[in-house]
Amino acid sequence: MSWIKKNTLSILIVTISSLVGVLCVEIGLRILNINNDWVVTEDANILRDVEFSYEINNLYPSDIKVADYERNEFGLRDNCDSIKDIEILTIGGSTTDQRYVPFKFTYQSIIEQRLKEVDRNFGCVSNAGVDGHSTWGHLFSFEKWFPLIPNLKPKFIILYIGVNDADFRRADEPNFGFDTNDRGGLKTFLKSFEIVRTLLPIYRFSLQKIDKSSTPHVGHSAKIYTEDDYTVTMINENTPRLSKVNALSFEKKMITILDEVYELDAVPICITQPNRYAITKNDQIYGIPNVLGKQFSGIDYDFSIRELNSVLFKLCGDNTVDLYNHNFSDTHFYDGVHTTSKGSQEIGEIIAEFMISKFY
Repeated sequence: MSWIKKNTLSILIVTISSLVGVLCVEIGLRILNINNDWVVTEDANILRDVEFSYEINNLYPSDIKVADYERNEFGLRDNCDSIKDIEILTIGGSTTDQRYVPFKFTYQSIIEQRLKEVDRNFGCVSNAGVDGHSTWGHLFSFEKWFPLIPNLKPKFIILYIGVNDADFRRADEPNFGFDTNDRGGLKTFLKSFEIVRTLLPIYRFSLQKIDKSSTPHVGHSAKIYTEDDYTVTMINENTPRLSKVNALSFEKKMITILDEVYELDAVPICITQPNRYAITKNDQIYGIPNVLGKQFSGIDYDFSIRELNSVLFKLCGDNTVDLYNHNFSDTHFYDGVHTTSKGSQEIGEIIAEFMISKFY
């Protein structure tokens, strides 16, 4: 205590000097980034210039034990030589992102391989899926993200969406923490500082170099359902009404998204979303309990996703690929909606066949 009293002035000078130093650095970074339009994308969880490695042994059986995940300087996951080569752009949430699927097995890679077999002048397929994004996040992508990517002029835009819109409990609000981080709180406050924004990628990179198991993750876990898991037989009485409201909100946003696609002179391809939360046996539907909270089961989720899929058919017509009614196997999914490597390859083959039969 006596040491503190004797050195109070020194401690005060050091503290003030440190704060002034931090303030100067913050001001300097803000000046440097005053024209950095990319800053806004950080609030929508769009990753850029990242490289992670995920051990996928615990998710599903695979000959490749590690899934390498990279996003380039524009936030895209692809193997394109340049932006001008992007012939197909894919948009969606985690089922498009496929973070736990090795790159060469993603449905984008399969589509690219197949189309190059029939058209040697074909460019490439780029993945703009963002984990957790719903139609709110997709709208943000068109309004704020894609305009930052120079020479982005795809011929086709694949919209594999709906998985994160099926939660009818929040029909008219973004999915905070995924579509947007702007919800206040200490985390949002800290990330408003340029110093934190600058140091955070360095911190993540350092962690990965020290311990590869510390890489960020999306919280997925393996869940292979058996017939015994499907115990619910009744739909919640509120689900039809809530799903209708949700579908109307979804349709309005989808119309805007399609307008954005046409603004890019691209052709939209809509993909319906399959799921493993409900099954039909002997004309009776059975669902997994507690899919959307304790009140709503897989039957409720399935009802909701079918409403959204109907919107896709309505708006996209013949340019709709129906994955919902495809006969997938259990080996194609590691949970209710996310695909294994085999599942992603299956989806890639289906979409590629559609594209070849209609456009190539």
